[in-house]
Amino acid sequence: MLSNKSSALGVVVLSMAFLGSGSGFRAQQEVITETKTFLTRDAVHPGETFRAALRLSIGPDWHINANPVNDNFLVATMLEFPEGRNFKPVNIIYPPPLPARFEFSEVEVLVYAESVLIGVLFQAGDMVLPGTYKLHGALTYQACNDKSCLPPETLNVEFEVKVVDFETPTRAVNAEIFSRIRFVN
Repeated sequence: MLSNKSSALGVVVLSMAFLGSGSGFRAQQEVITETKTFLTRDAVHPGETFRAALRLSIGPDWHINANPVNDNFLVATMLEFPEGRNFKPVNIIYPPPLPARFEFSEVEVLVYAESVLIGVLFQAGDMVLPGTYKLHGALTYQACNDKSCLPPETLNVEFEVKVVDFETPTRAVNAEIFSRIRFVN
C-alpha cells in the first residue's frame, strides 16, 4: 500500500495529465464560477486603513484547499498583493476551514466550498493623491473534487479604490459582507 504522501503525489500527476485534455481544462474553468470584490467605504482618505473582501463562488462538486492546509502535498489558497507606493496590504484574513473526507486522502482535509469570503486590510499611503486606483493581486488555489485534485491555478484579482481629499466625506458600505469576516488589527 502506498503512503498518503505517495498517493497524493500520484493524484497530482494524474490530474496534470487529465488537465492537458480539453475536458480537463473546461472542468478547471468551472471551479471558481464567480469572483466579486468589496470595500468597507465608498472612498478612502490618504493614510487611511481600510478593509476589502474577495468573494469566491465555487462550483458544485468542487472545493479548494483552505489556508492553512493540513497535508504537505496540497497547495493552500493564497491571496497576495505587491506592496505599492500608494497602497500596501497589511493583513489577509482567511475564513475558518471546513474539515472533510475524500477518497484521495486517509485523513481529513481542510477546505472551502460553495462561497468563500477572504478579507484584506489595506493601508493607503499618506501622500496618495485623489483619484481612482486599481489594486492588483493574485489568488492561487488548488481545486479538488471527491476523487482527485487538479494542479494549482492562479486568478488575477482587482480592487478599485477611490481616494478623496480630507474635506470630502466618505460613507460605510457593504456592512453585511464585512460582518461575516473577523478582522483583527
